[in-house]
Amino acid sequence: MTSPLVTEHRIADATAGLYGVAVTQDGAVWATLTRGEAVVRRDADGTVTTIPLGDGSEPSLLTAATEDSVWVTDSGGDRILRVGPDGIRGSLAVPTPGARPFGIAAAPSGQVWFTESGASALGRIGILGRVDEFAAGPAGGGISRVACDGESVWFTLSEGNAVGYIRGGNSAPVVTALPADGSAPVGITVASDGAAWFTESGAGQVGRIDRNGALAEFALPDRSSTPSAIAADPAGGCWFTLPGSNQVGFVSADGTTAVTELPTPDSEPHGVAVAADGAVWLALATGALAELRP
Repeated sequence: MTSPLVTEHRIADATAGLYGVAVTQDGAVWATLTRGEAVVRRDADGTVTTIPLGDGSEPSLLTAATEDSVWVTDSGGDRILRVGPDGIRGSLAVPTPGARPFGIAAAPSGQVWFTESGASALGRIGILGRVDEFAAGPAGGGISRVACDGESVWFTLSEGNAVGYIRGGNSAPVVTALPADGSAPVGITVASDGAAWFTESGAGQVGRIDRNGALAEFALPDRSSTPSAIAADPAGGCWFTLPGSNQVGFVSADGTTAVTELPTPDSEPHGVAVAADGAVWLALATGALAELRP
């Protein structure tokens, strides 16, 4: 593939901890400030608004909620927030103290799933706002991120060296162990064909589990690139961030990989999201959003 055009947009100070990113239907790009106790919204016209979440908050990851709002995990406050351009629109406490919600994904049904990194569990917000919790593999498995596809819920166990799967809200999780010790799976997404793609931060690989449960792994050119977040592309491939090598990667449906260098040295890309118009957005630790136009 041809290298995409990369444009950077500064939206925060480098000390604020820019981390997660999501795009809403109105064309706005949202990002979390893990040390800034806030989220940032960049409108389609380039207007930037910082929305405080309160003292002690620790926003981690986020996902689109409505046309103009997002769901945000507040790891420090043990709560899930819905945030719009006008501020916090709703707040739901996580039942287990110290659960530290982290990853989050909205399902087509209207349910919202999130990971509890401090409790080795999954949480679910029902369509009426009830919060339930479910065991997700062995204790100490280091549950990280979550992705949804219909009734299917996928999640990574970074310390457990495995990927988990639930079909239907009350089903027992099925865990697939990864072959190499220390693979440390982190990001996960579901492609248009229903296959789950995930990053292996410790192994320098991306992995794929198809609808039949078959596992495939694809080595990256730089095995020390620490692949992190990953997001599906409508054409069937996936984009992923490489903070260890200052790159963004792309993997096609057949496993072919390509990487693109980011223009600013040591920009440390973390979150990634793909907009409806095909633009790819990255959250950089430097305090900028990178916009890629393939």
